Amino acid sequence: MRVTSLDLTFLNLPLVRPERWTWGERSSYTVGLVELHTDVGITGLGEVNVCMGPDTTVITALTQQLAGMVIGESPLAPQRLISRVMAEGWYPFHRTASLVLGGIEMSCWDAMGKFLKQPISTFFGGALRQSFASMYYVQRYEDINNMVEIGKDAVGRGFNTIYFKVGTEEQRDLELVRRMREGIGPSPHIRVDANEAWSPGTAVRILRSMAPFGIEYIEQPVSMFDIDGMAHVRRASGVAVGANQTSWGPHATLEVVRKEAADVIMTDPHQEGGLLPFKRVLGLCEMAGLPFVVHAFNATSLSLIADLQVLSTSTAPILAQQGHPDFLADDYVTKPLDYADGLLQVPQLPGIGVDIDKEKLVKYHNRFEEEGMASIYSADSSASQVIPAI
Repeated sequence: MRVTSLDLTFLNLPLVRPERWTWGERSSYTVGLVELHTDVGITGLGEVNVCMGPDTTVITALTQQLAGMVIGESPLAPQRLISRVMAEGWYPFHRTASLVLGGIEMSCWDAMGKFLKQPISTFFGGALRQSFASMYYVQRYEDINNMVEIGKDAVGRGFNTIYFKVGTEEQRDLELVRRMREGIGPSPHIRVDANEAWSPGTAVRILRSMAPFGIEYIEQPVSMFDIDGMAHVRRASGVAVGANQTSWGPHATLEVVRKEAADVIMTDPHQEGGLLPFKRVLGLCEMAGLPFVVHAFNATSLSLIADLQVLSTSTAPILAQQGHPDFLADDYVTKPLDYADGLLQVPQLPGIGVDIDKEKLVKYHNRFEEEGMASIYSADSSASQVIPAI
């Protein structure tokens, strides 16, 4: 089986309501569907991440460059493809290359699974489990009452971990945590994410005030580049720390572990450059005794199911995983991921385990053509309205 061609199609998938966070707002996910065609008639599916600095013009150019290294090769050897890309000079630009390489490599595993008639979990050691607890992402509303009611409803539907963003205004953040705890009761977990908004000192002060309300962990409280600051927050705040942006790439994750800067490691195949590098991080977590939670970049069914296939082969994912139920207004696969009772079910079908709805593919590609890329960052270049004081 050899790769004959590779297609990239951009889609804008609608959200139920705009997503707001520290750095901006968006009403759609822009994703890049990779279709890797082979000489045996099998097409492997993957997704390129599109939400950050490189726009779709850059993503397209990078995909075309990397495709030139893939066409004619066997999708049965993803490691060889990764090594070839890095050896051709992309190793200093690993984070940028990974956004695209993660999708191309994913499509190789899907093609392999379809060819050998096995779920891709088989190739990573075999599944140890077939479902995961999912957190519930409560999106930001100006009225805290709305957020608390949504959290209570999610708990009533079987979700035992409630997640929301902080890092915009200190007193509001504290009130939100307090009232969410009062609303959902003492047992469900509360997980918060500051998206690098705070300095280490500010993080320690705020988290000490949040600690009595039982925070499971704070995701990325300080700059992704400040590993020592992360370690300080972990030691001084009384709240467990999850490293996401700081865990971008294997060398960064290893440094986080060495410096004891996190209690939870969070990353994904688009940060690591593929499902195989993603699996290596899981192995590192197993050796270090650290729990792992997948970071759900633009959480469509295709990417998240691929992540879950690999997660199912590891003992590190012991906490509720990131999934965004009720986030997308629609998806473009024939059978979207099931979140019933707060659980993420892992398909046992060949490959990743999804099929594309061709009508929705056309519909949401047309929407992309009309709207352009939906950036996760503010359209205001100064971003002065969304960067909080520290």
